[in-house]
Amino acid sequence: MVKKLVLYLFHYLLIFISSLILFSCAGYYLFFCDWNVTMMQKITNGVLIIMSVTASLGFYWAAKKLRDIY
Repeated sequence: MVKKLVLYLFHYLLIFISSLILFSCAGYYLFFCDWNVTMMQKITNGVLIIMSVTASLGFYWAAKKLRDIY
């Protein structure tokens, strides 16, 4: 019973972390990302956005796998 409760709470914690990363990525893109810079800075901005979206999807995938367990 306790194990099921812990897995349930951990699932929602992972979903919450995933959404925080995704919203912070969207906020970075909308408010801080400047595309009128040099090519190297554009590449850096793109890599940061891609990495944060990938991390968000990774947390969501882990939560989905955890959901399949219980």
